[in-house]
Amino acid sequence: MAIYAVKRTTKKLGEDLRIARLRRRWSQKDLALKAGVSIGTVQRTESGDPGIAIGTIIMFFHLFGCRNQIENVLDPSSDELGFVADSIHLPKRVRSARRARPKGDNPGKGDETQDVIAF
Repeated sequence: MAIYAVKRTTKKLGEDLRIARLRRRWSQKDLALKAGVSIGTVQRTESGDPGIAIGTIIMFFHLFGCRNQIENVLDPSSDELGFVADSIHLPKRVRSARRARPKGDNPGKGDETQDVIAF
């Protein structure tokens, strides 16, 4: 089921990329040159190939002026499912942290402090 969802999503992304390219009156060659990839990579992306590098996808988003959409796609501040999972796993109680003793404040254990005489 998950594999089908991934294939469907990459297929739609490829179709949307193709439409965005055509609306800008760019050929596949134009997009390839702008993105620094081969024409074959553009063709594979438009056909929904799930093996396209994420950097290439981000470059396409950037060229189409919508990089912020992909930057915010997994933004933790809008992760409702993550918030629910966090709230379920909150601890029942929280204990105070133990105070660390400064060096030399450990009586009985080879006190290594030195007396300093100032004039």
